[in-house]
Amino acid sequence: MKKTSSKILALGLSLSMFLTACGAGGAGTATEGTTAAGASSGAAETTAAAGGASGESFVIGNPQPLTGVNAQVGESANMAAALAVKVINEAGGFNGVPVKLVNYDDQGSPEEAVKIANKMIQVDKVNAILGSLTSSNVLAAGGIYDEAKIPTIGTGNSPTWMLQGWEYVFRAGLNTALSMPHIAEKMVELDIKTVAVFRGLDDAAKSSAEAFVEQAKKAGIEVTTIESYTEGDTDFSGQVAKMINTKPDAVFCSTNGPTQAIFAKQLRQLGYNKLCFNREGIPVDTLNVAGEAANNWVFSYPYVVYGDIEEATDPEMKEFLQLYVDEYGVMPFHDCAYRSWDAMMVFWEASKIAGSNDSDAIKDAISQIKDFKSLGGILDFTDGTREGLHTLNDYIIADGKYLDFNQWLEEGNYEKLAE
Repeated sequence: MKKTSSKILALGLSLSMFLTACGAGGAGTATEGTTAAGASSGAAETTAAAGGASGESFVIGNPQPLTGVNAQVGESANMAAALAVKVINEAGGFNGVPVKLVNYDDQGSPEEAVKIANKMIQVDKVNAILGSLTSSNVLAAGGIYDEAKIPTIGTGNSPTWMLQGWEYVFRAGLNTALSMPHIAEKMVELDIKTVAVFRGLDDAAKSSAEAFVEQAKKAGIEVTTIESYTEGDTDFSGQVAKMINTKPDAVFCSTNGPTQAIFAKQLRQLGYNKLCFNREGIPVDTLNVAGEAANNWVFSYPYVVYGDIEEATDPEMKEFLQLYVDEYGVMPFHDCAYRSWDAMMVFWEASKIAGSNDSDAIKDAISQIKDFKSLGGILDFTDGTREGLHTLNDYIIADGKYLDFNQWLEEGNYEKLAE
């Protein structure tokens, strides 16, 4: 299969028209384009032109959380998806058919996700689904997409929804079931004997924590305590005190982005200075909020969220970031932007392989994608799992920067930390 071409990505650099700051729709309301504070005008026109009359476009439904605690994350995902549509349409769309993106605010609510799923299928007549980044929403709506035979690429990280056997539902990003055994192995290498766990109650946080606990026990690591929180909480002093009192060698954290910085600061303020392992990548915004409290946090993930284009070393990532900054004037807020971009590129590649925009043809073509370069690494869907990503990178935060964790270890920093 052809890799994502830098020439294709560079198409966006020559575009003179920028996306407009379109307001996100409320519950059950579809919007075309995306919300982008500070973005210049043009998005509504771009997407509308891509749409055309019914049957003259390839319609992709895009349900994401645009209100609530993950609104900024959802907006970043939408911005990347809209940018991908722009690049794809400039290159001729899907087999000569322009792509139309229809956005919905799923509010991070499974109930809302079900309502939106039915509306996208029955009213919008979508040809494919991108999202949601909220795993519990994919779990709630995935069966509806599958029954309707709509090719879907979910952008959440939870293992749960990919265990349902839905043949039309895929993932181009990370399944945390891949990273949990890996993190446990790293702990064994470091002779970590005990670990305290902090987790949320949403599907992604809960299932990731459960997967980690299972792997930790298999590896002979004692879980001293499992403390939980409810989304929206900001005071974790009670949970932190209980965790510290168990004197763990390390902490494992399974939370959503907005909670990470608050928890990190409270953990360090109460005196815990050992390594902390996170279930997913830690975005630069969390580093900025947490400050020094983010140091010595470790994560195994396909990528990091950069604060500056020049920090990126991968050529494809650099080109994507340049496109994004040129379009919106800001860096991506969260790695969900990477996930949405990669998902759109997979749909595009599948349309090329299929030579058709038929739903079954697209679905079958995704399963043929191999050696496809994405922002998260090489994607390979040929093993029948409907998972494309199978590799990880290890990072640690030190002095407010993302460093290669294995190199950090080789330099003797872990021994220095123990002192």
